[in-house]
Amino acid sequence: MNFKQHIKLALVEDQYQKDITTKLIKPKIKCTAIVKAKESFHIYGLKWFKEVFKTVDKNTNVKFMIKDGDMIKKGKVIAEVKGINHSLLKAERVALNYLQTMSGTYDLCIKYKDKLKNKKIRLLHTRKTVPLFRLPLSESCSAAGCLPHRNDLSSSVLFKENHLKFLPDPIVIIKKAIKMEKIVVVEAKTLRFAKSLVDLKIDRILLDNFTPTMLKNFLKFKSRMKIEISGSINLNNIHNFSQKGVNFISIGALTKNIYSKDISMIIV
Repeated sequence: MNFKQHIKLALVEDQYQKDITTKLIKPKIKCTAIVKAKESFHIYGLKWFKEVFKTVDKNTNVKFMIKDGDMIKKGKVIAEVKGINHSLLKAERVALNYLQTMSGTYDLCIKYKDKLKNKKIRLLHTRKTVPLFRLPLSESCSAAGCLPHRNDLSSSVLFKENHLKFLPDPIVIIKKAIKMEKIVVVEAKTLRFAKSLVDLKIDRILLDNFTPTMLKNFLKFKSRMKIEISGSINLNNIHNFSQKGVNFISIGALTKNIYSKDISMIIV
């Protein structure tokens, strides 16, 4: 699914062509709306915002006063939207939903990146998303420099705790997976199991819910594989995990906990 298809589905969900309130407003006239930030944040999702209006009415004009990635202050005018009143009223909510949510996600990624002591570590976002909203959230994270842990179940092999419970000899199956020519990641919840993976030719070992002390102890073992950590990492403690030797930190909160930004659109 591409972003235009996603937007069409969102508009269908909102039944924009059956807006019974807007149908009561006569006549159809040209008007202008001002879109403004009601708090300070990094903005992202302008392409999506504009496309919503264009999908409802291709003649609607959207002029931006800022660009994606800008840090904008409370009260800043984001855009000016000109078009037929019916078109603006039908598109308003869906357009704002995208912009507010994507900006919140992008802004959170920037906050996490700023907390990293070791700037060589790459932050990853996960598949913990609202169903059917992965595309815009993943784009927001990637634009902020937080790449996907994996896009979907077909992207890479990931042996997690529940998979391993069905494997009496996990090492045998892991070696089989390595031959698939896909990225192979194996989750470890204990130091003992993590150490058993050191000599395997997997792409990454995922140390899940390790304490900073456990992480430090494991990093003493030299390994050619990449090290990823996850679990219970937040803005308040990420600096404790930003240790030399860590390559990736995956954070579910980037897409799981949505902090939409406050943006208004007022017809003037």
